[in-house]
Amino acid sequence: MLRCDHCGIDLPGNPVRCPLCQSTLSGTPDGSGNRFPILNGFLKVSRKLLTLIAFGTICAAAICVTINLILPAGGWWSLFVIAGFSSLWIDFAILIQKRNNLTKNVLWQAVLISFLAYLWDRFTGSYGWSLDYVFPILCTFAMLAITFIARIQELDIQDYILFLFLDCLLGIAISALILTGTVRVIIPSAICFGVSVIFLSALLLFERKTLWAEIQRRLHL
Repeated sequence: MLRCDHCGIDLPGNPVRCPLCQSTLSGTPDGSGNRFPILNGFLKVSRKLLTLIAFGTICAAAICVTINLILPAGGWWSLFVIAGFSSLWIDFAILIQKRNNLTKNVLWQAVLISFLAYLWDRFTGSYGWSLDYVFPILCTFAMLAITFIARIQELDIQDYILFLFLDCLLGIAISALILTGTVRVIIPSAICFGVSVIFLSALLLFERKTLWAEIQRRLHL
């Protein structure tokens, strides 16, 4: 019989993934037939909608490039439009890829958006807004969002503790930006550092055994 190691349940039939967490399954099918409904209609609608949106962004980018070629006096602003659409689709791809685990998705989004914001900042004049505001604010809200989602979904601590731990480490790493004078606006980074220390202290004091067990499991120690 197939088994989901993440949920700890046995599954009859021949499902491709766990119906609860969408994780891959171990074991062999028991030959009883699939007992879970397949949402083909929903998938077809979603793919059609994504195809239309993709076509729309390509058309918009092509129109902008055409206008820019006809009227080049304002510089190559169409490249920023293409970069904007590309950033949107990269972020959306990660959002879809990690959709089955919201707490992991929050961490991925915080890291990816911070990285994209840094690239935009870097190639549009290096004004520093990505490190002054975007990175610390996203790290702070990611910690709060992971905790909130875990409470709403009533997740077990091992389902999200590692993602919260990694986000805390990112928040504490911001202190290096403060000490080296990289950030010019201290308040967002200072708040992020303080919140990270509080969350990390709570994890180490109250859930250190669970955290260490999860790290060992993930790293196969």
